[in-house]
Amino acid sequence: MPLVLFIDMDYFFAACEELRHPDLKGKPFVVGSAPLKNKDRGVVETCNYETRKLGVHSALPYSQALKLVPGLVYLESDDRYYMEMSEKVMKTLKEYGFRTEVISIDEAALDIGEMSYEKAEELAKEVKEKVNSSIGLPCTIGVSIGKVYAKMACDTAKPNGIGVLRKEELKDFLKDKKVGALLGVGRKTAEKLESMKIKTIGELSKMDPNVLIDSFGAFGKELFLLANGIDESRIEDRYDVLSIGREITLDRYTNDIGQITAALEKLAKETIEEVKKQQMWFKGVSVKVKYADLAERIKNRSLSNYSDSFELAYGISQELLKTLVKDKPVRKVGIRVYALELRKGQRTIF
Repeated sequence: MPLVLFIDMDYFFAACEELRHPDLKGKPFVVGSAPLKNKDRGVVETCNYETRKLGVHSALPYSQALKLVPGLVYLESDDRYYMEMSEKVMKTLKEYGFRTEVISIDEAALDIGEMSYEKAEELAKEVKEKVNSSIGLPCTIGVSIGKVYAKMACDTAKPNGIGVLRKEELKDFLKDKKVGALLGVGRKTAEKLESMKIKTIGELSKMDPNVLIDSFGAFGKELFLLANGIDESRIEDRYDVLSIGREITLDRYTNDIGQITAALEKLAKETIEEVKKQQMWFKGVSVKVKYADLAERIKNRSLSNYSDSFELAYGISQELLKTLVKDKPVRKVGIRVYALELRKGQRTIF
């Protein structure tokens, strides 16, 4: 059977923040949902492992996290930046030439075909090193015969590891795990199974499949197969474009707003040409500036409607640029549109 690599970016948002805030690496901090000025009302979206060890977790109000870790650093979530980093990761994975399914902003699965487990593990090490060296982010990779089992192998190897789950090991690996460990089994399904006296995957594997089908429909058959080491899911060759953009290094360092705006106009035209070529709409505009001292700043703006308008993208980018170009000379400028969607019928646009 074909093997699958399941890649999960470790504490993704927090790891992205460590890239641009190296001083935070190894120190407790959280990424929250509220603007910095209203951080007391924020909820933890993610945090690094140092913070998790202190009892902080996702969905915890920042005010409570602060009680657990006095002085805990709070960073405002930056979706545009995380999408940009995700895009780099997914592009790197696609370069290997295998069928690739982008599952979420920080997860992907590769169908690597019928190779040995030894070669698959070597490939996983290579992919892991490539992502870390070229992008600077850690990841964990699982290897197994299907997407579900590769994800489970990945989960056992976190953080920053490689897990290999061989076909002949599946029965022992699965038998004592709770049914909720299976992909697709949520709280309600797990509760229903428990009401049927089924708590472990081993117990699930011994059920009459017809009883499961009567109770859960087609998903009942899938549950029975997964409990018995059979994953019929296939990797869909899907690479979702998260954003489209362009950037340029200026001929000389400058804080001349006119010169920088002229460069931005050209980049905006190229970006919108690509948006239309891809037959997409955008619902957000982002401008990035890198200064002479190599510091970077990004400003984003979400729209109320989808659009493919150059005038709109350029107009917003000009406004954002004015807040970024002040005293420090600029070496690089870029524009990016995000929250993309394929055109499906007519939309209200500007």
